[in-house]
Amino acid sequence: MSETKIKPETVEAIFKRVWERSNTSIRGDALELSADFLLLFAKEALDRAKTKRAESGGDKQVDESDLEKILAQLLLDF
Repeated sequence: MSETKIKPETVEAIFKRVWERSNTSIRGDALELSADFLLLFAKEALDRAKTKRAESGGDKQVDESDLEKILAQLLLDF
């Protein structure tokens, strides 16, 4: 099974949408590191949401309300 990855091109497109100055650029290695960080963040969010749901006796299916419950602490931890 292949490892899930976020393409650096996708991260660059996201960054460019929020940058105010259009001439801002980012190096390739920084894009790859940012993609790895975003993937880690997403995996951690899902793991925490699954754990929280299991503790409350729910099934394994995670929905947006489960993510909302763990979001504040996740943002503080990162």
